Amino acid sequence: MSEKKINPRVRLVIIKKGKILLSYTNDEKFYFYIGGKVEYGETLIQACQREIEEECGANTKFTFQKILYVRDYIKPEENEHSLELYILGNIDKFEEIEGVKDKEFNGNHWQTWVDLDKLPKLDIRPKNLTNQLIADYQNSFLGETKYLEEID
Repeated sequence: MSEKKINPRVRLVIIKKGKILLSYTNDEKFYFYIGGKVEYGETLIQACQREIEEECGANTKFTFQKILYVRDYIKPEENEHSLELYILGNIDKFEEIEGVKDKEFNGNHWQTWVDLDKLPKLDIRPKNLTNQLIADYQNSFLGETKYLEEID
């Protein structure tokens, strides 16, 4: 039996020029927020920077702004229990990271900028975050961190 543990993860919300940076998985045909597990000994900011470098290129710099959301991701049947922190931030690149492939997934995942007004029409996971994110964006992400619970 495998060890049961909770994995902290960062998910990055980066918006520039009316577009949001997302990862696309070609094998499953959906979008998701860039990020991954926080490694032992890392701060949240260090985890965000490492994930951006891994997924967008080594010279990409991340600027932390605030924690927007906290989400439980619990799938016992997959031996998965994660606590996801959705972090608003910025990066110092735009066009040059369009289509950058994530080396970890053999070219099946890549980064892409998506128009915010197209989000409701796309399969973005978690699906139930899109409307909340758009409303919060329109309100300049004012207010406190929101606990999303186990949204799909």
